[in-house]
Amino acid sequence: MKKFGISVIICFSSLLSAQTKQQIDAFYTAIRENNFPLVKKIVEQGFPIKTTLPDQTAPVLAAIWKKNFPMVEYMVEKGANITVNKKLVDGAIEYGSPEITFYLIKKGAYAKNALHTAIFYENFEIAKELYLNHQPQITNYEDIGKFLLLTVKSKDLEFIKKFPLKAKDSPMDYFDYDGYNALLLAVEKNDTEIAKYLLSQGADKKSRITFEIDSGTVSGKTALQMAKANKNTELIKLLK
Repeated sequence: MKKFGISVIICFSSLLSAQTKQQIDAFYTAIRENNFPLVKKIVEQGFPIKTTLPDQTAPVLAAIWKKNFPMVEYMVEKGANITVNKKLVDGAIEYGSPEITFYLIKKGAYAKNALHTAIFYENFEIAKELYLNHQPQITNYEDIGKFLLLTVKSKDLEFIKKFPLKAKDSPMDYFDYDGYNALLLAVEKNDTEIAKYLLSQGADKKSRITFEIDSGTVSGKTALQMAKANKNTELIKLLK
């Protein structure tokens, strides 16, 4: 920021039409450099924080990308519009900031795609909070299948019990790109308690790694073979 000098800062106008390219660059450079004191000074001297300038990223989104919660909070309190852009919460999730994510939701930012985004980026803690406390969410069968697999990876049995496993189109029947369903993943990880629970909910004990390639279907190990490889006698008995 030093190369712009104080003279650039003091000439900011509250009118959008008065912003020069140099002034705009100074403001966005301050955000990129996480220079919160300078961002505040520029806004207080008239930068139109409530408006997204033509061909520019909304300042609050730029602050989200920097994972700078105090800066995001300041911009929102100063009147930054967080309802027009429906990607702000998604941006906070993509960049891995639970604090910003749930602050924006609390302030009324659009969040119905948030669970889908959290699952896509495999951010389990955000996804879990959204599933439990921020419904309704827009999801599909694949999302919930991926979410169940993510929960198995996270070894959270109590949360697995929140899934509608016995419903039609059970997420237990979902296979990821590597050919795993929830049971196969649990058995491979030698997670006996999760595997037992999935079996109690109707998981197919004959599950086998299966995925498609250009030349056809590829089949790999069964759940039983994995249990044998792990020498897990309890699961071997349940899977026979």
